[in-house]
Amino acid sequence: MIRDLCFGFAALLSVVGLRAEPRVVGFERFHAAAPDAAGGRLLYNELGCINCHGGDTGLPMRRGPDLTAVTARANADWLRAFIADPARHRSGTAMPHVLANQEAADVEAVVHYLGALTPKKTAPPKKISHLNAELGKALYHTKGCVACHAPRADYAPPDGRPAAGEFSYGAAAFPALADKYDVATLAAFVRDPLATRPDGRMPRTEMEDQDSLDIAAYLLGIIGSDGEVGPKLPAFTSNPALAARGREIVTSARCAACHTLPSVPAVQSVALQRNTGGCLDETPAAGLPHYALSPAQRAALLAYLPVRATRASPAQSATDTLKVLNCVACHERDGQGGPDAARKPYFLGDHNLGDTGRFPPPLTGIGRKLQPEWLAQALAGKRRERPYLATQMPLYGAAVAHLPALFASCDARQETTLPAGDVEAGRKLLGTLGGVSCITCHRWGDRPSLGIQAIDISTLASRLQPSWLREYLINPAAHRPGTLMPSFWPDGKAANRDILGGDTDRQIASIIAFAREGKGLPEGFPATSAREFELIPSLRPVVLRTFMADAGTHAILVGFPAGVHVAYDGRDCRPALTWKGRFFDAYGTWFSRFAPFEKPLGESVVAWPAPSDAADTRKFEGYRLDAAGVPTFLFSVGGVPVAERFEPAENGSLRRTLTWNLESLRSLPVAHPPGLTVQASPASTPGKLEFIYTWP
Repeated sequence: MIRDLCFGFAALLSVVGLRAEPRVVGFERFHAAAPDAAGGRLLYNELGCINCHGGDTGLPMRRGPDLTAVTARANADWLRAFIADPARHRSGTAMPHVLANQEAADVEAVVHYLGALTPKKTAPPKKISHLNAELGKALYHTKGCVACHAPRADYAPPDGRPAAGEFSYGAAAFPALADKYDVATLAAFVRDPLATRPDGRMPRTEMEDQDSLDIAAYLLGIIGSDGEVGPKLPAFTSNPALAARGREIVTSARCAACHTLPSVPAVQSVALQRNTGGCLDETPAAGLPHYALSPAQRAALLAYLPVRATRASPAQSATDTLKVLNCVACHERDGQGGPDAARKPYFLGDHNLGDTGRFPPPLTGIGRKLQPEWLAQALAGKRRERPYLATQMPLYGAAVAHLPALFASCDARQETTLPAGDVEAGRKLLGTLGGVSCITCHRWGDRPSLGIQAIDISTLASRLQPSWLREYLINPAAHRPGTLMPSFWPDGKAANRDILGGDTDRQIASIIAFAREGKGLPEGFPATSAREFELIPSLRPVVLRTFMADAGTHAILVGFPAGVHVAYDGRDCRPALTWKGRFFDAYGTWFSRFAPFEKPLGESVVAWPAPSDAADTRKFEGYRLDAAGVPTFLFSVGGVPVAERFEPAENGSLRRTLTWNLESLRSLPVAHPPGLTVQASPASTPGKLEFIYTWP
């Protein structure tokens, strides 16, 4: 049974619109508003100009699909219609109208030539036992397909659909899928696009065979059940005489410039000529491919052609490679890219990790962040370090083989050399028994962390370059804004002075040394779970991340030896709870795979209301610890940095201090907990507020 396909394509066309001009996402997102030579370079590469006219754009070449046995995987009727008018049957296609001046009989001959191409030997298709379009719908919207394609109206992500009009760039349109494929052939393409399109513009996402069948069923509108697979492609028989004529046509039309075609000779480059009637004209001369370029695309190409002999810098090549492969749909680099507002709700993962648990990592400085061998393995699909991300890193094949060396070149800089590390000091630092408690949040190999399950750090020595890791540990928020990772070396000064004399570089080098050479585990993994783990602040404050009722999944607890304590909500950038007496039992946080929402151990617990602007304009920027171990929470309001600090005051009261740049932010909404006496401190000045809270 075939469902009505209108809902899908209506939703799609409402986003991308039916367009004749070719869609090049990197140009559309970053250059269309102000066409320039850099955008022209993208178009020259992605529209296949380079395939005919030669040159060096510094980008992976874009090729057309392998047409061997194409009539066995695409309906011949669809091929006829597409070849006769590509843009009409695939909105935004980069395929030009090559046979614009040809007769219908010539199109038919080309289809017969394609049908005569010797097919590759493949295993017979497996029998389809069942289909699950509902599961396919979820996979399509969560594995990463919608980073390039449009989300559909029949699926609502857990946090709700985005508001209309939030797409900052369009979507790769589908052809009329039911006219082109059956469920088996579409599933084969979904499972491994690189088999027929090795240029990587449609990457491969690792999945089970059944997953690809379910996605195909959803896209084709097949409800699915045992044995119900929809109509199959009709067989096509090629006429030899027509096939011979078709070979002459594709040879004359220079189709081999973009496609690998058996028995068709390779084409020679054609020199660019400054004359009318060329490919850039609105009406090209007979025999030339017809690109329905937009005015912006035409302007960018005209800006690029005079400078095309100028070789792109490594930095430009790296940036443009990310654009042409649309890596920037998921990743940000140097302030460009990342998911747009309309797609963010479809990036799912572990919300307990904040944005780092949902969105792929930034690529800024990736060439000096990752070891080149590790980056190459990650691009080849041999490393997946963030299993909590539902969106999977796809494989681009040969198109990204040059990226590790390119990133290493353009991201290179003078690096800090770390001293030799102490393996046993590293073991202690990573652990919870006098260290900085990395294993509270991070996995270590096959051992789950004691709390939330952040990235495995047992491989950090082979994965990360030491100098980058040093910078990150000193200021995590500078490398990943919004991260929940605090700094235990704020401003380069160690918060823990008891290990290696508080030498920051030796401590960080020791963590790397243990990850590289150490045996066993960091200190603090439990041997038993049969007792309470009450935290009792004695000489220094205790800072702990956990889940807490009324403070949420981003709770950061601060316990003071003076017996007053605070739970800070890192999501909404506000104090959430305050109490007195006993601090906290960490057993559930440390030893439960799925930590419960905890409660304070003490008494006189008071909930803090949210300020009026907390959910709308505040952005968490982490926290820093001073020499005494007291945290200062950092957030921004409309881009203006604000610092918020809590500490014990006289007679068991609590002092709260907020500071910001008064010239940039004239006022700051502040909420106070009910039931406590609030006194404004004389230290309050414009740009600084200080309050004393006293329990009755």
